[in-house]
Amino acid sequence: MTELDLGLKVASRRLLWRMGYTTRLDVPLRGVSKAGASSATHRGQRSSGPEAYTDLDVLGYTVAGGFRMQSAIVDCKTSSKGSTNRMFWVRGVADFFGADAAYMVRERDLTDAARQLTSRLKISALNSSEVTRLEELHPCELGLGTEPLAWLFEPDKATSVLRAFGDLDKRLKPLADYREFTYWVTEPYRNPMLLVDEVTAAAPLLDARVPQHLALVLDCAWLYLLSLSQAVEAIRATHIADPDRGLQEYLFGGPAGLREKEGLARLLKTVKDSGALPGDVHVDLLPVYYPRLRELTVRILARPDTVLPALRMLELVTSVTALGGRIGKPEDMGGLFEEVAAKRAADVVGFLVGTAGLDNGFRARARSLLLGEPIS
Repeated sequence: MTELDLGLKVASRRLLWRMGYTTRLDVPLRGVSKAGASSATHRGQRSSGPEAYTDLDVLGYTVAGGFRMQSAIVDCKTSSKGSTNRMFWVRGVADFFGADAAYMVRERDLTDAARQLTSRLKISALNSSEVTRLEELHPCELGLGTEPLAWLFEPDKATSVLRAFGDLDKRLKPLADYREFTYWVTEPYRNPMLLVDEVTAAAPLLDARVPQHLALVLDCAWLYLLSLSQAVEAIRATHIADPDRGLQEYLFGGPAGLREKEGLARLLKTVKDSGALPGDVHVDLLPVYYPRLRELTVRILARPDTVLPALRMLELVTSVTALGGRIGKPEDMGGLFEEVAAKRAADVVGFLVGTAGLDNGFRARARSLLLGEPIS
């Protein structure tokens, strides 16, 4: 990644913010590691480690009418060489994410051949000056040029944030790999429970007093709110009158998946009742924290207008914390603060703290950042 590439990335991020997105830089895509697999290779043999697919420069999410989660991807390169072939790559990655919009940004003008493909492949091709022009067509009331919100769009700050996550304790690698790689290649319906498992496993290693650890938990909250938003979108389409049933079906991949798990749970209960399993073995269909998960999901369902600002606030406080800074009061968010949305973001952090067994210091510090509450 060159400095110029990063400059295009943060410029593209700023454009997406003006368009109403919450964003993420540098999303690597790779296969999921196999348990116990060795990374050693021998002549003529392929590595048994996870295979890298590709990487995505900028990813954005927003909430459209009817609470439809929409996404956008941006591919940024300083050179326009190979742009024509790259157009097909961008289309493939857009399809992988189910992206509603795709952009290819280059420092200088693209080839005529590449531009001819834009309408057929449904990709917007822009050079750096066109990105600036497009920004002008999307006025924004937020203080994007005011610190700390402006830090999201500064190359050196973005580099420091990425480095902070890259420098985490090696013992936190499973959780770090999950947030960086696995989350993005996992079927979305699996992430609400899988993320809790990953955070729970890392809980004994996490210290709320360490800025990198706090940033990691805040980033996991951003991922979790995104996952629950995708769940709410499905519930609104299938079981708006019965969100409990809708959530259960979503968590198990649909009605057929839920029926299969219900049958398995009944079988395990029969085995347990016969004394073949210890009494403390959990054989229920749903995890013990499901009531709290359902309550949080219903809160999001009831106030869909809070989702996007909550995601954006979590994005901001994650970066600020990773940089070792802090937000003194809500008014310092450059006009981003909305009280109900901030409470919803804090609710997501609180859910992870209570469910995964994290230290309560994470909840207190998150509420301080998001709501301006003092840390007792």
